[in-house]
Amino acid sequence: MRTFDYDSNYCSKKTINIGGINVYVYNTESLSEYIANYNKTIEGPHEGHEKFLQLPLNVLYFIHYRGGSYMNTEAFGYRTLQYIHENKGDTKVPAIFVTFDLRNHGERTLDEERNKSWSSGNETHGLDMVSAIEGNIADIKLIMDYLPAYLNLEAQLNDKAKNILETKLEYRNFLSGYSLGGHTVIRFAAKFPELVRTINTVVGCPDLSSLLITRLRKISLNDSAYDKKWFYHEYNELNLTDEEKQKYPEHFHNYLKQQDIDVFEHFKFAKIPMYACFGTEDSLTPPKLSKAWVEIYENTNEYSESFFQKSIGHECTEEMLKGYASWIIKFL
Repeated sequence: MRTFDYDSNYCSKKTINIGGINVYVYNTESLSEYIANYNKTIEGPHEGHEKFLQLPLNVLYFIHYRGGSYMNTEAFGYRTLQYIHENKGDTKVPAIFVTFDLRNHGERTLDEERNKSWSSGNETHGLDMVSAIEGNIADIKLIMDYLPAYLNLEAQLNDKAKNILETKLEYRNFLSGYSLGGHTVIRFAAKFPELVRTINTVVGCPDLSSLLITRLRKISLNDSAYDKKWFYHEYNELNLTDEEKQKYPEHFHNYLKQQDIDVFEHFKFAKIPMYACFGTEDSLTPPKLSKAWVEIYENTNEYSESFFQKSIGHECTEEMLKGYASWIIKFL
């Protein structure tokens, strides 16, 4: 995966330890300036000022890929924020961005072997990947719950804002992730749709059952097996060898397929706009597995878009970054 060049002096960076996770938060100085300006606008008699105002704040989360670290998404975040400012100019609502090392990655690494694939000799690849995704979802939820308290922006509101107008801060969360991060973002939005304003998935997949089964069985992309939704199949219909059954246990399939059914049948498509990116030559996470879900999304949510970049494999490209940054501007 590519790491983008960026200017680390473009905005501030601070580290907040939340529940034992080093969370990296960028551009927080814009929030203090925003609240200070708000305090000034409400000076004088309170007649005419809106009461019970929700004062919005934009928080962009960037979730990295398997084998990466927060430094990869830090680069993506800097570039995205800079692109937004260059193309939208001063925004009425400021944007900060957040990233962190996923479980068993970066400074949180316990066993690098668990991040490898079946083809690289990791016999528990499927279990390791999906359990890590669920752990990452829990970590994102933890950070979303506690970041407002650590930032403590309410302390910067003046007495009039708090006691007369009863102003409340509204954190609007925008999730972006690629590869493992893309899988994670989809499942986070499926589980906590009320916490998500938009999602961006780069070479991510909503159908992990089919992804893992076709990967395990080393099925050719031209095989009709790629047209099946394997989460609708019982374990004995997977036609696994005894060796494959050790790598993909029955209990795991029954657990995972229910998640995939929920993603396909109960996802809040209409509520959460999505910008999805794929490489047409991606053999690790083939876009063929995601096409039906993306079509459902775009037919349900008029604000959603997909970008299939030709001659690109399992990669996050400059074109994908700029496409997402230009798309998200309309929601900030």
